[in-house]
Amino acid sequence: MEVNIIKAQKNNLLEVLYIVRECSKQLVGKGVKYWNNSLADYHEISRDIDAGYIYLIKYNHVAVGTVTLRVNTEGNHLQIERLAIFPTFQKKGLAKKLIEFAKNLAQINNIHILVGNIPFDDRNLIHLLENNQFIRKSEQFLKDTKSFTIEFECKL
Repeated sequence: MEVNIIKAQKNNLLEVLYIVRECSKQLVGKGVKYWNNSLADYHEISRDIDAGYIYLIKYNHVAVGTVTLRVNTEGNHLQIERLAIFPTFQKKGLAKKLIEFAKNLAQINNIHILVGNIPFDDRNLIHLLENNQFIRKSEQFLKDTKSFTIEFECKL
């Protein structure tokens, strides 16, 4: 098994959109309401690729997952967003590899805190983060998606 994490380029836009869409469909099918196609649209993901925030994880040379990592120098933290592994490739340790990558990127940028919001009802992601030294900071209700999220934080 060959696994590589690369910074997404413009020619990866459709791959990122496809992975996010398929994960959204899977989670909505499980009753996780936070994830839907309005979570990230074509233009938003395109801008994030241009800014250098989006990464792809490739499994045997095929893009199977993505994560958005924003360095926030004002708040001295790294924001993790849109962590998504294509459903067929879940449960192979790939999400954990993306989290390890995020921790390494934070350390390279002299950042000591990783943060992210996740859907309150996404039990698998909650378990993944808690098993990787993230702690719950708060819970909040998002009016636009009418759902609860949990803010997690990991201090390095």
